[in-house]
Amino acid sequence: MVENILSIDVEEVFHGEYTRRHRHNLYYRTPKNIPPILKILEEHNAKATFFIVGEIAEKFPEVINMILEKGHEVSFHGWIHEPLWKLTPEQFREEVRSFKKLHPHTIGFRAPSFSLNNETKWVLKILYDEGFKYDSSVFPTWTPLYGTYKAPMHPYHPSLKNIIKEDETCPIIEFPLAVYKLFRLIKVPIAGGFWLRLWDLGLIKRGIKKINDEGFPAVIYIHNWELDEKTPKINAGILGRFQVYHNLNKAKQKLASLLSEFKFTNFSTYIKDALK
Repeated sequence: MVENILSIDVEEVFHGEYTRRHRHNLYYRTPKNIPPILKILEEHNAKATFFIVGEIAEKFPEVINMILEKGHEVSFHGWIHEPLWKLTPEQFREEVRSFKKLHPHTIGFRAPSFSLNNETKWVLKILYDEGFKYDSSVFPTWTPLYGTYKAPMHPYHPSLKNIIKEDETCPIIEFPLAVYKLFRLIKVPIAGGFWLRLWDLGLIKRGIKKINDEGFPAVIYIHNWELDEKTPKINAGILGRFQVYHNLNKAKQKLASLLSEFKFTNFSTYIKDALK
């Protein structure tokens, strides 16, 4: 049975692209919503990678401790969840080093808003320089906010010159987010988050099974605030409200269904097992 990879993007609801302008009006919920998530994972005997925004890790070091105590992995998700295209290489390197002071054993990264593309590929060299072993930022489809449509749909070593190309000499492993390829051309995003809430669960499960039948793990994610019954309500405009709050009350149930049907581990464990 193929093990899939589960990740929890640990951020606040105000870190999103449609909601960031409200960040100074809201409070942090992470210390409250992480313990119930850990309980859900324990109930289903699942391990996960928690990609944590740096400012949250700095404010609440106990969050890192409780995640690690339960045997999960902690990785980096940007310092204040700024997309990579808003940063310079120097700023990004400083963010990485600041996070590694909080958690020196970090080996994984996920770009805020999946903002790794050929315009921001310089990030991969910095990750390697700073001791990272993998990235999970490529979404091999197209959406209004992100996407690298022609990128591979399976784990690969990306070329530092063109991230949609494979290059075995690259030391970084890229773990693309799960998409369900239909009719050879249509790539439906099924990796989780908004897409978990949007699509019928049967569609997502068929997509995961198809990925597994090809011998690869499906990389799934969800935000901690999506599993929080007290996530603050933000007036984020019509599009923003839909993206943030659509079917929010169904997220926990859908995740539990996936955890019941499929086996999930974290990135570092998957890499170790693959190298055996």
